[in-house]
Amino acid sequence: MALPAPLLEIIAAIITYTAPSQWCQAFFAIATITALSVQLIPKASQSLLLDYGPRATQAKHGAPGDRTDWLYTSVRLVTAVQVPHSWFNHFYAASVAASAFWAYQYFAGRSLLLAIITKQAAVEGPSMGKEQVWLVWSLMALQGGRRLFECFYVMKPSRSKMWLGHWALGLIYYLDMSVAIWIEGSRSLLHSEADTAVSSRFSTSQLVGIAIFTTGWLQQHKCHQYLASLKKYTLPEQGLFRHIVCAHYTCECLVYGGLAMAAAPSGRWFNRTLICGLWFVVVNLGSTAHGTKKWYSEKFGEARVAPKWKMIPFIF
Repeated sequence: MALPAPLLEIIAAIITYTAPSQWCQAFFAIATITALSVQLIPKASQSLLLDYGPRATQAKHGAPGDRTDWLYTSVRLVTAVQVPHSWFNHFYAASVAASAFWAYQYFAGRSLLLAIITKQAAVEGPSMGKEQVWLVWSLMALQGGRRLFECFYVMKPSRSKMWLGHWALGLIYYLDMSVAIWIEGSRSLLHSEADTAVSSRFSTSQLVGIAIFTTGWLQQHKCHQYLASLKKYTLPEQGLFRHIVCAHYTCECLVYGGLAMAAAPSGRWFNRTLICGLWFVVVNLGSTAHGTKKWYSEKFGEARVAPKWKMIPFIF
């Protein structure tokens, strides 16, 4: 059945007048709202959606009362399709491949990137400089490359499973992020003369962002090396883990927070598209950190875990 003409006109208008950066922001916003919404459903169903690895065992069995609950039954059916947790490496492979793909599109003058930056430049406000675009592009490639390296050469192989939805969401996130890092620099990428209108010097916010990214990048690698050295299901208690339950998540937030500042267009402190991506990272990893602290408390005793922050010192 055909859609009503007024509805088709609305859809066409949305597609025509929505900037590419707004599409990126919309995905991050929807993903963030979805992650927050999961916190509102009963714990048993919530665990099915969020928990994986050792924390997923109890969620799969549930309490006797949960098994007759329609929501729990529905969620359990939806989350029944599981994939190996090792598929996490697909995220970083996709990130590196996407960074290379868009670089090829630019240097080869291909039509897909040209169409995107042309549409964005027509409605864009302040733009990132071209040198700034390539810096942030390189930083994102470094993050994806390091994480891919860690998956194969640092982290221990895992036999645990995760829900297919987690895998799909993560894959889309990294593909979206591969566009988000340069989309607000479309005018500079499109017009070489735009370079003269945007200072090649980095602003204070951009320099701070680079420093934050570098700190998070280096510390996260140390965290992953330390986690890989532990025996299975051991409480991490060295380095940043002395004070933070999920210190590697803290570093992830620093990485994307740093990118959002380093990619700030002229006159701004943050890149709006990347800030939307950062909010998703904070909410998504924050949910996992909350569950991790609870599981640690049950397994190792509340006295050893309670004094620690979950992910963000002095806040959460």
